Amino acid sequence: MRSEKTEARRKKLIQLIHVGKTKMGLTDEGYRALLEGISGKDSAADMSIRQLETALRAMRKNGFDNAPRRVRPIEQGMATPAQLEYIKGMWEKCARNKSDEALTAFVNRIAHVKALRFLTVKTARKVILALRDMMIKAGIDPDTPEALDGKS
Repeated sequence: MRSEKTEARRKKLIQLIHVGKTKMGLTDEGYRALLEGISGKDSAADMSIRQLETALRAMRKNGFDNAPRRVRPIEQGMATPAQLEYIKGMWEKCARNKSDEALTAFVNRIAHVKALRFLTVKTARKVILALRDMMIKAGIDPDTPEALDGKS
């Protein structure tokens, strides 16, 4: 008879193996062949903990990655209105062609989005950094309050 801790470990390993099967795009035949090659059994439910661990290692060697993606919460959302206004103000100050179409083309080159409204917090930062470089090249100090208020 297995202890609760051992049984919980088995269930977790079986769950990870099934996730791996899905993420790796294995067919049922391919999945069963993998298990048979490791343990001689074609079902994860029939395998020992050691065999399950071996199967999971084999799946990881072949590309399965079950690590959760860590994304900082601030980077998940869309760009803030303040970021969008800052981008527009910087563009007005340093661009030769100040049209909306030119700004959209610039944003597409930097962030690979078709409109400002599709910028995320992270991609807006990229655009802002690129605009800072443009301002510096144009002889404007982007770190002064006067840089964006039109009094230079």
